[in-house]
Amino acid sequence: MAKLLITLDPACPERLPQALSQATGSEIVALEREGRTLYAACRRAGLTTALIGTVHLLDHPLPSGENAALTLEGEDRNPAAARASRTFTRHLTPAAGLHVDGTWRARCEEWQARVKTALSGERLLGEYPDAQGYVGYNAEGKRAFELDARRYLKAVQRHLGWPGKVHWNPGGVAVSGEMTAHLAPDGADTGVFIEVSACGLWAPRQASPSGVAVMWRLEPLAGQDRWAHEYRNRWASWVLPAAQLAQDVRTALTPEHVDAQVA
Repeated sequence: MAKLLITLDPACPERLPQALSQATGSEIVALEREGRTLYAACRRAGLTTALIGTVHLLDHPLPSGENAALTLEGEDRNPAAARASRTFTRHLTPAAGLHVDGTWRARCEEWQARVKTALSGERLLGEYPDAQGYVGYNAEGKRAFELDARRYLKAVQRHLGWPGKVHWNPGGVAVSGEMTAHLAPDGADTGVFIEVSACGLWAPRQASPSGVAVMWRLEPLAGQDRWAHEYRNRWASWVLPAAQLAQDVRTALTPEHVDAQVA
């Protein structure tokens, strides 16, 4: 692990590769940022390996101009951060040529597969930049959560085939906001309400690493008793596929299932 002091200019992010190149003595052929985490593909002597860095801005610049502390770890140390994209990892020399075991790269591949599935809306990604336990006071993480939750509820609606609305309530700066859906079959007297939030609140099912939880309930539309047992809140695991949540909703709407719940 190396700890360095560097000069960063937020107004000129294109200077970051130069600063890293000077600090590491290598050519920076690819660079990604996720919150305070940096992934740098460093080429030296014809070989390209990954360095994973964490940036901490200093309260006040040093007299020599440095305004940030940078902690760097090589991929061979298998650091905790392993969310580099496929676009980034394809720059790296094959692990066999570097004499590393490839564990960090395998973890990146798992993350890349999760991202691909989340982009389709079929599963929630559930982890966002610098969001540990909840998403609040974090504009970048909040925006990532909004897009993730919207894709997921749109996928649930697609599987159900029901009309309705998916709505984003951003809330204030201290919270994640919430994505909700009100959906119902045409002409039905009962629909479904689904809420996805990332505030890290308590839920009967474990929330995601960034605090994402999914709550849903059947929604009376024709004057039924909204406090009846069949309209209670239910919780879904954040890893539940959109298709399975849609199926669970359909099952809950069948008269036989409702009768069994209230018997």
